[in-house]
Amino acid sequence: MDLNHEVRGLLTAGGIVILLGLFSCESEAVFAGSKPLAQDIGWASENIAKFDWHVSDTLKKHDFFIDLRHNQEYPFTNLYLFVDYIFPNGLMRRDTISCDLADERGQWFGSGFGNLIEHRIGFRQSTAFPLLGDYTIKITHGMRVDPLPGMLDVGFRLEPTPSQKKAG
Repeated sequence: MDLNHEVRGLLTAGGIVILLGLFSCESEAVFAGSKPLAQDIGWASENIAKFDWHVSDTLKKHDFFIDLRHNQEYPFTNLYLFVDYIFPNGLMRRDTISCDLADERGQWFGSGFGNLIEHRIGFRQSTAFPLLGDYTIKITHGMRVDPLPGMLDVGFRLEPTPSQKKAG
């Protein structure tokens, strides 16, 4: 009986190690940040999510992602975002991004459990930075309803492009 207990313990420990290994295979972020939003109010358009990071290599390419977390109170199947990039030399660029969050029947595309839904939305791939230095990205919503109910967090994630991981 004691031997059986030890074998179960080893199998459990082995399973945990395997699970940790699988989860650690997720892409390593060069930068990842998140900004919580006022749960009782929602996402007001003047509540800009701002993220700063430093670039020290202009040759490596990266993929850009926006992470969104909302609850079931979010009333739309999509979301429009304004994304402003501020370069080290002070120049700025704006992208408008249309994010599909649910299908026509209201089934969320994201993952989650209970009342919470998370989305990771890729919007730029294999992008190199033209200048060394400090970059800023500002994200705000472009929806007609303001504040936007049900939105809980907005985040930004920067990952090495998969082909760059092998080379670097």
